[in-house]
Amino acid sequence: MSYSDETLRRPRKVAFYGRVSTELEAQTAALKSQMEWYHKLAAQYPNWSVVNQYADDGVTGTVKEVRRAFMKMLCDAKEGKFDLIVTREVSRFARNTVDTVETVRELRQCGVEVYFVMEDIWTMESDGELRLSLMATLAQEESRKTSERVRAGQKISRDNGVLYGNGNILGYDRLGDTYVINEEQAETVRIIYDLYLKGYGFNRIVNELIRQKRKDSSGLVRWEATKVSRILHNATYKGYQG
Repeated sequence: MSYSDETLRRPRKVAFYGRVSTELEAQTAALKSQMEWYHKLAAQYPNWSVVNQYADDGVTGTVKEVRRAFMKMLCDAKEGKFDLIVTREVSRFARNTVDTVETVRELRQCGVEVYFVMEDIWTMESDGELRLSLMATLAQEESRKTSERVRAGQKISRDNGVLYGNGNILGYDRLGDTYVINEEQAETVRIIYDLYLKGYGFNRIVNELIRQKRKDSSGLVRWEATKVSRILHNATYKGYQG
């Protein structure tokens, strides 16, 4: 009997982790599909007791600190809330090789295993870390190449005087080959900056935006600290002043 067969048959307390890299509606739907996929997988294994699921949307996989759900999952793991994390593939877990390996080692020390379904990697298997390192390196390299393609596309667009992207920018609407200020969204940006200057922290700003029912660039009242942080670091705020 192989290690994976034996592991699948013994009782496990399971947590799912999913991630998409943007906040666009299509990607949000993809995240929902990921979660549905996990539950269908769990239904095949009656020995799995699903205790939680964690999902990050609109955040990069290359830096773990900006993934709020991921960090919460690590804290819960250390508290012994589950002993197995199931994630669909290495690139969903992280695209930074060092972070991936260090996180897996950290989890192993508190008795938590990670199962990467598509690659069939169990991190407590004898060759699990070696295989994981190889796959994480490939995922990181693919992320690097993707970034290079994006930057190249942006440069070509700038050189040709063409806008790059789909116009999903808070405070602006795309109109043909240019952007125009969306006054309602621009007011939301002003509110965020005003609250920040008054000493509000990210979470407090989030709560205030939700209280005021302010919509994001997708037209939804959906806010989180990482989104507010990105807006506050966005130099385009200069366009809203005056």
